Amino acid sequence: MKRSREVLDRLKADGERLSVPESLKPEWIDETIKELEREEKKSRAGRLPRKETGRGRAGRFQIRALAAAACVCLVAAGALAVFRAGLLFPEQAEEMDAPAENGLEGQEAEGAAEQESAAEQEGGGTETGAGLQDTLTFAEKSYEEIYEILEPHWSGTQIWNTGAQYAEDGAAALPEAAAEESMEAPAADGASKEFGQTNVQTEGVDEADTIKNDGRYLYQLAEYPAGEGEKETGAARWGIQIVDTKGGLREASFVGRFEYPREFYVWEDLLIVLEDGYYTADYVQGADASVEENEEAGAQESSESSSIMVCGDVLYAYNQYTKIHIYDISDRESPRLRKSFALDGAYRTSRLAEGYFYGFTFFTPKPGSGEEDYEAYIPQAGGSLLPAEKIACPDGQGAEQYLVMVSIDLGRPEELLDSRAMLASDGTFYVSTDSIYLASWHSIYEDGASILYGRPEGTRAEGVTASEAGTAQDYTQLYRFSYEKGRFLARAEGRIPGRIEGQFSLNQSGEYLQAVTTVTECEKRRVTDDRTGEILGYEYIIPEDDGLSSGLYILDENLKLTGQIDGLAEGEQIYSARFLGDTAYFVTFRQTDPLFAVDVSDPESPKLLSELKVTGFSEYLHVYGQELLFGLGMEADEDTGEQQGLKLSMFDLTDPAKLSEQARLVLSDYDYSPALYDHRSLLIDTEQNLIGFEVQGWDEGSYQQAYLLYSYEDGQFTQRLDLRLGTDYGSYDSCRGTFIGERFYLLIQDGTVREYSLKTGELLGSL
Repeated sequence: MKRSREVLDRLKADGERLSVPESLKPEWIDETIKELEREEKKSRAGRLPRKETGRGRAGRFQIRALAAAACVCLVAAGALAVFRAGLLFPEQAEEMDAPAENGLEGQEAEGAAEQESAAEQEGGGTETGAGLQDTLTFAEKSYEEIYEILEPHWSGTQIWNTGAQYAEDGAAALPEAAAEESMEAPAADGASKEFGQTNVQTEGVDEADTIKNDGRYLYQLAEYPAGEGEKETGAARWGIQIVDTKGGLREASFVGRFEYPREFYVWEDLLIVLEDGYYTADYVQGADASVEENEEAGAQESSESSSIMVCGDVLYAYNQYTKIHIYDISDRESPRLRKSFALDGAYRTSRLAEGYFYGFTFFTPKPGSGEEDYEAYIPQAGGSLLPAEKIACPDGQGAEQYLVMVSIDLGRPEELLDSRAMLASDGTFYVSTDSIYLASWHSIYEDGASILYGRPEGTRAEGVTASEAGTAQDYTQLYRFSYEKGRFLARAEGRIPGRIEGQFSLNQSGEYLQAVTTVTECEKRRVTDDRTGEILGYEYIIPEDDGLSSGLYILDENLKLTGQIDGLAEGEQIYSARFLGDTAYFVTFRQTDPLFAVDVSDPESPKLLSELKVTGFSEYLHVYGQELLFGLGMEADEDTGEQQGLKLSMFDLTDPAKLSEQARLVLSDYDYSPALYDHRSLLIDTEQNLIGFEVQGWDEGSYQQAYLLYSYEDGQFTQRLDLRLGTDYGSYDSCRGTFIGERFYLLIQDGTVREYSLKTGELLGSL
């Protein structure tokens, strides 16, 4: 063994001088090996029904081959990385020293090699400290242990008769994947390189949308021209309209027939459609209620074919799942459904990067008929329950939902590549080029607490006293996952004061995460019974300024706080934020619009550079070149804060220490735009100098809807197009704008497409 130790020490010394290629890092190789090993063990143990994967003996050979390849690669690249990651070969596990601290509570430092490597791939730490910390525990739990974690949240509610599961609601009948075919790049005859694209936060990371543009074809989520029968029955009436712009406007095809579509992607010759699905479940109120008791109360089935019970004690609930439809559109005239997936949970958001799709849902577990009713409280993806080792259960968070994450390699879209779940509260997603962040807000108030404004004189019952219990502050729980080539790895968790207002309030710069939040703080008092001393609850005293302030926080890759500025803009909340290089910009509002600039070049010591006060506020900020910041929001009265119409602002960033509003345009006839709350609905292209968005408003009692297109020239906003859509509020159809070369296209939700000249504004054609 001494000789083995010398060899290992030599490998360790050599490894310190060599870097490991990203694709050969231990966590990624170990992920694939352990994935196969776990499936084989579960199949042999009968823990879950065996999937027809075609592995068996071949699968075991594949495991050994991967292991051998991994060993060779790691030795060549530096075997130290194996030890840094806590991965041990089985025959060496007993003689090696205990691995370094990896930040996972509740997991033994010593144990079988498989347990250690499983913890690593689920988020265990390396020597860089990238492991999950503090309250996160990724020691493997069984389904029954997960049930015990969830059970306290179900007190008083019992599910006793479930309606059709989603597999019976259409998902089971989804077409099987067709044979994989070779893909060619989409035809682009005459296509310009200058065309409108979805306004995304992170360059290179696409976001789903309701319109897309590939330089020749336009795609939009639109209504089918349904027949009278379909209108009466409420049949699915939505599809993806594909319009060919070559030589005029021509509808190439209408893809799919959906009931609740949300958004979609176009990637090469694939169309990926995200759709909501629903199934019903009924709950009996009262944990001790039984089927027999409810039948005695008069419960009856609504029909012989339905399992839904109807009675006064039953609460009906619509539970959501998500459908992912993948179409082959290599022939735009004749798209073909290639594969559909269903996964538990309400669709939350998604991303597409480097040919991989990443989807995120939130699944609410139910008590079902007990801990063996796995389908009720364990999420499914692609027709299978997620294995227990793919479900993370962070300690101390008390979450009642699962974050469900899936990925698909779009080069081989017939199966899910990876799927994970974690007990977590819903929140805001921010995706950088290498990490996924979930920011979940937690209120300062406890259930049943009294919320009081000002001093609560004379508000308490006789014999009850409130005593000081300090201050209370809301906070945001942060989780970070790395992603590469479709694989998720849990990395870190942390906490910052306040509430994240949206994804643009977060930004990753190098290894640091920057965040701006609105913080709510108030006085907390303990309410007790004067006679018994029993604590009856708590009350929160809200100050006159609502206890609001703003803060900027910088965290390292482990989500540990490194620097902060807080206490800014007391009594105001953050409306928008944007990060540019070493400077963070954010807007707060109460009656005026302060625009703050903060130097974040030093992660340990951010510095406030300037504060510009102007009227109104910006709901959305966008960097317009290197020295300008565009803002879209509302004008407001400086004294009263009363809103007075949409406002376009352009701020000069030449000197962040001396901010100025270079231009302002108030649209007093319009008081709403979807672009205020959905950045993707804003057409913005700094190279082509285009800013476009839909507007709505009321002028002397008359409803107005239009699409406006501007350029920014010579220090002012210049209107390029003013496209009026109608005055009938009851027949409202949303619209979006995009461009190809010198042509502008207006896409209306009813399937109408109009083509205009960007030079003259002339209407050139309509579909």
